[in-house]
Amino acid sequence: MSMICTQCGKTIEEEQAAFCPFCGTKIIPAGTRKAQADPEAEGWIRKALAETAYPARKKILLQGLAACPDSREIRWELLFIGEETTEKRRRAMYFSIIRNWVLEIYRKPEIFSEKERDAMRAKLFDAPELEETFALFEDPQEKQREYLLRLCKEFIEIFLEGDSEVMGSWFGFRLERNREKKLAAPVALMIKRVRKDEKLSPEQREQLWQTLYRAYSERVDGKTEYLEAQL
Repeated sequence: MSMICTQCGKTIEEEQAAFCPFCGTKIIPAGTRKAQADPEAEGWIRKALAETAYPARKKILLQGLAACPDSREIRWELLFIGEETTEKRRRAMYFSIIRNWVLEIYRKPEIFSEKERDAMRAKLFDAPELEETFALFEDPQEKQREYLLRLCKEFIEIFLEGDSEVMGSWFGFRLERNREKKLAAPVALMIKRVRKDEKLSPEQREQLWQTLYRAYSERVDGKTEYLEAQL
């Protein structure tokens, strides 16, 4: 029997899955979830995740939070949405509404100022809303790991797999073959830059690069030989 992940909204076919294969969220057994679930909050989350436009998704989640102010699940989902910007000097900055965009500082650091890089880096580990939200759960450290993994997986899915320069195209259609090979170079470059980022603590560098590696592995079904070769 398939399940719907309450965090990313995707269908999980594996009945005995302990974690969502798409976002890494721990799966709560059905009986336990039912006892803890807030149907109204879950309804807002499902409605929000059905929206592909992030501003609209954020608006729905904020409406849900107003209706369910004690919902930690809505607060969790809001962590993955950034802030809209009126910045016009770079088209790239319009992506700031997508929280995982902060990882772009390890892909194309040259397009950001030092101040911008510092602000984006803070969204990974030091933003006040992170600690506040993680503390609402039984295991804050586990939620922090889930947060990083989901950011990394969604970044790969949206900004690498969605980039025709990375994946290649044919008459405007993105090519899906050899995904593990095409993604290896940009992910390896990001990992190398994370390892050298002295503005992160040694523990943060270790956690982030390993999470990037895991996210890549899960996106390519464990076929990591191309990434290993790049590293």
